[in-house]
Amino acid sequence: MLIRARFIGSQANDTPALNYKDVALVGYLSNTEGTYLSRENAMAQAVASTKLYVQMDVPSATTVRWFAGNDGGETWEVCVLEDTREVDHEWTEYTYGCEFVDGSDSRVRYNLS
Repeated sequence: MLIRARFIGSQANDTPALNYKDVALVGYLSNTEGTYLSRENAMAQAVASTKLYVQMDVPSATTVRWFAGNDGGETWEVCVLEDTREVDHEWTEYTYGCEFVDGSDSRVRYNLS
């Protein structure tokens, strides 16, 4: 499932969130920096790697970094940009890959900063 959302809030620093099953999205409005930690997802088996497909509208001079962890948030691995694909004049789909140093845990969590 792919969810695209543009968040609009009435407060200057409102942080609306969307959660549907195992997909959670958050938008920062009027903040020049921030960090988003996803909910932890418990998998039925150990997770050695993960791949993210995210659609973002990233303004110029903005840095977005994705990290992933499979040990309850104790350590974070850097997700590496593998590909981009223009969706339309505003949105771009980014594909990130992440290999875990220890692939024996089954709890996956994402960190966007």
